[in-house]
Amino acid sequence: MPEPMRESVGLQWIGGWRGGDRNVARRHQLMLGVIGALLGALLLGCKADKPPSPAETGLANAAKDVIIPLEAGQMTNPLPETDEVVSQGQEVFLGSCAQCHGADARGDTNVGRNMNPPAMDLSSAHVQHWSDAELFWIIQNGVRLTGMPSWKSSISADDTWKLARFIHNLPRLDAASASAAVPSQAQAAVSAQDKYALKIPNGLAFSEFRGYEGWSVISLSHNGDKVAAILGNPVMINAYKAGIPRNGEPFPDGAKMAKIHWNAKVNLGEPGGPTVPGTQHDVDFMVKDSQRFRDSGGWGFGVFEYLPASDKFRPGNLTDKPPQGNDAKCGFACHTAVKTKDYVFTDYGHR
Repeated sequence: MPEPMRESVGLQWIGGWRGGDRNVARRHQLMLGVIGALLGALLLGCKADKPPSPAETGLANAAKDVIIPLEAGQMTNPLPETDEVVSQGQEVFLGSCAQCHGADARGDTNVGRNMNPPAMDLSSAHVQHWSDAELFWIIQNGVRLTGMPSWKSSISADDTWKLARFIHNLPRLDAASASAAVPSQAQAAVSAQDKYALKIPNGLAFSEFRGYEGWSVISLSHNGDKVAAILGNPVMINAYKAGIPRNGEPFPDGAKMAKIHWNAKVNLGEPGGPTVPGTQHDVDFMVKDSQRFRDSGGWGFGVFEYLPASDKFRPGNLTDKPPQGNDAKCGFACHTAVKTKDYVFTDYGHR
């Protein structure tokens, strides 16, 4: 095997090209080696329906390093490395990347495992050696022949920089989780269902709203036999405080709402016999993404019904009232009544 090819096959990671320690000639040499090795592998009869060999996976990883342009190393992340930015990056990750890379970013999902090559473990040394700028370039542009698509039309530049911050903090977050983990019988008793693994076919994933339980209250409602709390993520709350939608402006991308419905019950044990939440009925979600949901006013809608007997959730379906189709806009027809309010019924309650 020629020397450049042998170097490429055995190379664990080669990206970066920062400053003078990588030059164009070296990059071209590595590119030729990777291309030659890939062609050789194809001639040996590699098939997509078989798991890739370690050599093939190594070649694919080397290809990712080679394609990163020199310009990427000259960019810098404009966002500070704060807990808030990392948390926002995690929100973007769970909404767009977790389907392949998994909620823990290790690639251990049905989709990720069956990709050739498999989706990368983003906490691995190979990924962690890339700079924020190189991660930005890969996310925005994708990598041909690896299954990594271009997210340029779906994830903004600002959110991509947040993703880079989150990815580079994965080792720290994993360590913090491990140190905080205390095995107990109480933990073992937690419901076996991971609600964040649920997804509406062709629609929203529960994981896109991770942490909604702690969001700020927008308002409350009581409609017939249901009471509800309407919650908003920080993007949504800040938009309300800025006067949206009263000022005629639309909510920004990334705004999210959660509406938790409970069956109403009268509590005679309290003064006045107030109507209070009983068993949970469902949780509704809305997210603003003007590119992803162009044909539904820029909003994606989803409903997850709660099943008290099993303490589990399920995606809404056509047997529910109102019926919920398997798409991202099951609530769009209803919300067109408030199109002039950017399809949002709920006003921000004074406090």
